[in-house]
Amino acid sequence: MNKKLIIYYAFFCTLTLIIIIISLVNIKRWEQQKQIQEKKEKEIKEVKKYDKENKVSRTIKLKIVKTGEVQTMDMDEYLKGVLPSEMPPSYEIEALKAQAVVARTYAYEKMSSNSHEGFDICDNFACCQAYYNKEKITEIWIGRGFDKKTRDKYWEKINEAVDSTNNIAIVHNGAFIKAYFHANSGGKTEAASEIWGKQKISYLVPVESKGEEEHNYYKSNESFTVSELENKINSKNEVKCNISKNRKNEIEIISHTVSGRVKKVRIGENIYEATLVRTALGLKSTNFSVEKKDNKIVFNVIGYGHGVGMSQTGANYYAKEGYIYDQIIKHYYTGVDVVRAEQQEE
Repeated sequence: MNKKLIIYYAFFCTLTLIIIIISLVNIKRWEQQKQIQEKKEKEIKEVKKYDKENKVSRTIKLKIVKTGEVQTMDMDEYLKGVLPSEMPPSYEIEALKAQAVVARTYAYEKMSSNSHEGFDICDNFACCQAYYNKEKITEIWIGRGFDKKTRDKYWEKINEAVDSTNNIAIVHNGAFIKAYFHANSGGKTEAASEIWGKQKISYLVPVESKGEEEHNYYKSNESFTVSELENKINSKNEVKCNISKNRKNEIEIISHTVSGRVKKVRIGENIYEATLVRTALGLKSTNFSVEKKDNKIVFNVIGYGHGVGMSQTGANYYAKEGYIYDQIIKHYYTGVDVVRAEQQEE
């Protein structure tokens, strides 16, 4: 075999090998694309199945607690009043989208459970979700010194967050979840069962929540004299405490929850639930330690809120890290599905 034939043979073998490799890569890529497409089609079928079985209303009946008036409004109009009332509009857009979906889900769950008579939801944050109309929110923003350019920018973000997630909600086993949320978890969220007794909910379990220490909500403290502490506890509880007679050991933390928050605390001779102590003393959370300082009892508090579900400051951190809204949601609510529910004709 002469030299020229050897070169042709080598070239042919190399070309054949390249063609085989390219073919194998394309086959692998085609298989991957087929799997992705099949997964998408499966998800679409599941969403459609959910749509057919769970149609939702286009409108919501909102009770204004201060006046007692019940207003019927479009769901998105309602959410555009909830979003800036519950989350700072300065937060990242993906965090705002996550909050919009959470707020929508919270409302749908309330509506489906018929927890109120004569209306679907109220504007009291202690009962349901906070809500202010656009005029009131604008007034609040002006009071905080936001100029018109900033206010317009914030409204654009609110509209985008609600409109871009139109009718998207969170479900678990075919039902809307109890979409609890709070301001700052202090680094780890809480199990629902630790806050609301026997209410064990599989998707509301402790998860890590990074980046929260950067926010003003992360740390706080409250101090009380012995008599102030007694009066505040006694005003919220039938079991009266008297710690003046036991000044050496007025207060002691007895137990903690699975996430590390305080569960029970002894004050004087009585043991109280930490949730009651938090309410009575106006503490930002039950994640606290206690120390004696300058003849006062000081509560050093981490986090803000009950700690169950989505942490808003945590959501903002993850948004900055590149998470999109459904990834944020699935981080905080374990094993849920994010779907688009079908609105029924009114």
